[in-house]
Amino acid sequence: MYPELPETVPQHIGPTGVDAWARKSVGSAFVPVFLYLGTTVLIAGAAFAVARTKPESELPSTARTGAVNRPATRASAARQARAFLVLNAALGTALLPLCAVQWRTTRTVEVGWWPLPVFLVLFVAGLVPLFLAARWDRLAKRRTTRWDAG
Repeated sequence: MYPELPETVPQHIGPTGVDAWARKSVGSAFVPVFLYLGTTVLIAGAAFAVARTKPESELPSTARTGAVNRPATRASAARQARAFLVLNAALGTALLPLCAVQWRTTRTVEVGWWPLPVFLVLFVAGLVPLFLAARWDRLAKRRTTRWDAG
């Protein structure tokens, strides 16, 4: 697809369509890919860190504190790590409309109405598992706190 791209590619998309152009280069043509690559590294690192965190259920009762946002159990840590990876997949899919605009073979200013809503829906859909995992973790912490107190 790269050889068929026009000599200038979209650099910025505003409310009225493409409002800035850049000379065709690997860097300018594949901005969405590089953006996703960087995001993948960050999110995969976060998922790995969450999965490797020692959960509160494995800490001695004297070391437990409410100040640290630590997963309640190993299952909760795994759930949160998976939720981070689902968010990353949703972000990658959400960048596809941007790629469709970026990689058009004709130089046009017009951009359809659909890329932004598609991006937002997919981004929010990727956040849902993350919020659910955090909610389930809070509920698990309440259950373990009640058991410890009783």
